[in-house]
Amino acid sequence: MRTTDAMPEDQARRIVYDTYVTGQPETTAAQLTGRSVGWVTQEYRHLARRGICPVAGQGELFDTTTQHTTEG
Repeated sequence: MRTTDAMPEDQARRIVYDTYVTGQPETTAAQLTGRSVGWVTQEYRHLARRGICPVAGQGELFDTTTQHTTEG
């Protein structure tokens, strides 16, 4: 259900995409867009089905299998 202060759908989808790929919870996206948590959940699932990875690039930050060295 759309609330009266919800932003336009195309703009809301861009916000949802940004919150999804940065690992933000669905409730944050709902608050930012004025859309329901149910609507945001559906959009998050759609992004996941498209193969878009949440928190893109974060895997490398916490990869303990690779040893990083610095030269000084």
